[in-house]
Amino acid sequence: MVYLVFPSSWHPSQPYLSLPSLKGYLHQHGIHDVKQRDLAIELLDHLCTWEKTKPLYERIIHELNELGAKPRHSQLEQEKYTKLREAEEIIPALKDEIDAAKQSLRCEDFYSLERYMESLKIIDVWLDNILSPYYPSQLTVIGSQLRYSPYSTSEILESFNNPNENFFYDIYKEHYVPSILKEDIDIFGVSITSVEQILPGLTLAYLVKQSAPDIHITVGGSVFTKLVDRIERDGSPVFEFLDSIIVHEGESPLLSLVNEYRGGGDLSKVPNLLWEDKGRVKVNRPFAKEDLNKLPTPDFDGMPFDLYLSPERCLPIMGSRGCYWERCAFCSIPFDHMDFHVRYAENVVSDVRNLKEKYDCNYFFFTDEALPINFMRTFASKIVDAELDIKWTGELKFEKSLLKEDRMELLYQSGCRKLIFGLESYNQRVLDSMKKGVDVKVIDKTVEECLRIGIAMHFYLITGFPTETEAEARESVDFVLNSRRLLDSPGFSCIISQFDLEKGTPIEKNPSEWNITELYTPPDHDLSLGYSYKGAVGLGTDEAEVLYRELQEKINREIMTFPDNYSLSDGLLYLGHRQEELIAR
Repeated sequence: MVYLVFPSSWHPSQPYLSLPSLKGYLHQHGIHDVKQRDLAIELLDHLCTWEKTKPLYERIIHELNELGAKPRHSQLEQEKYTKLREAEEIIPALKDEIDAAKQSLRCEDFYSLERYMESLKIIDVWLDNILSPYYPSQLTVIGSQLRYSPYSTSEILESFNNPNENFFYDIYKEHYVPSILKEDIDIFGVSITSVEQILPGLTLAYLVKQSAPDIHITVGGSVFTKLVDRIERDGSPVFEFLDSIIVHEGESPLLSLVNEYRGGGDLSKVPNLLWEDKGRVKVNRPFAKEDLNKLPTPDFDGMPFDLYLSPERCLPIMGSRGCYWERCAFCSIPFDHMDFHVRYAENVVSDVRNLKEKYDCNYFFFTDEALPINFMRTFASKIVDAELDIKWTGELKFEKSLLKEDRMELLYQSGCRKLIFGLESYNQRVLDSMKKGVDVKVIDKTVEECLRIGIAMHFYLITGFPTETEAEARESVDFVLNSRRLLDSPGFSCIISQFDLEKGTPIEKNPSEWNITELYTPPDHDLSLGYSYKGAVGLGTDEAEVLYRELQEKINREIMTFPDNYSLSDGLLYLGHRQEELIAR
């Protein structure tokens, strides 16, 4: 069996697209013994069920008694004792509410903002306390934090020897690995798509390899795609428990891996594969990319839809991979995907129709990095012609061509209820330095059109971009916060982040163009995806961090976190529900 797993953590409203895409492709090519599991939502549901977590509460009491009996405490022991005492009080107060909090997010209560916020708060407080035996490690609804750096293999390996803090190790081993090993698995695949998934994903792979060394364990996802050069040059301890890594796009490489492994095991024939042969890392080049128009509709069968914290299904779909612009100075997307390529709009409409009918789904979230305008126009037109009643959202770049030929009205008619923009900055000099290829006048006109038509907007902002001054950073935030129409528009959201210098970006390749004088990473951070740096112009990194926190607080005071800033998919559901209420009146 091919056993595919998506590890913690991810937003609990919807499944991620990677496993259903792989499962659908394998089925299309005759590989039917495929199982997929979303352990991110399974683990969250498990930890938020009182009956299943009673042993953790008993452990809290036991460890409290043990620590209380000690005559002296280290600082860490004192902190943990305080946390355990807090948990001892809070858990009995919430044990009759935690299951109800989950269920409220799976029914119409979801659309009561007060109840929605209350339920999420209960879940976060519960997680913070029920996992207190693993202090200082923490888990929230949408993320985790451990002392061990996900950028350091040595620290990750160290965490395997400390299950008292690595709760993924402890809980996966007790509650998930046994059920996995009951299956007749020959290939075990782990999708690691974000930094937060590195530690839980590798922890799971390690545990499976320890118990079943004959299973071929492979990892895929964008994280390791960025690390090919480093792993090839220096090797990696991850091959102590991984048999291979699939980089870039994964459908045909995974199919090839299955066929080769089952037919003799010649890994050198598998495209996009990193593997170790006699202590040396091999990289199978040239890297292959998929023909998107030969891919089937993703297959979500087996996903635990009843566990997601949402009253309606909102499924991810894909219209393109990569980015058609490929020039933004801060962006590593072209490095991940090699080339930009598009799926025909009629094929995506067919995907939508299939998913709508099969899974009773009316909400869709494009995962594209930047939806091409011509694709959106054709997609929207065909959705309207097919009379498919859906609501959808997606990310795109500010483009003058979006404002032509009533295209935005067409998007709205097709069900587009929110557009996600990488605004980054509202200062023209900074935009030009970022190589965004956009004029602020186009931004102004696009915002006005969205407000007029009723399409909600989300803005991503970046502060601390190299050469940016404090005044320029404030100008971008003022653009948002000084517009009452924008702030009051239904569904508006805005998130600001501090600039990170990532691997594979134009800035990394030519730092002097942005007056950067030094790039460095800690020597033990072999899985690092970025750099610390020094710049000669604009805000220093320390100054940028102070300003970022101030601007973040300003935005948070004016723009409610829930639901729109908390989850774009939740916000889409709220927009659709609001429209249905207005129609009902």
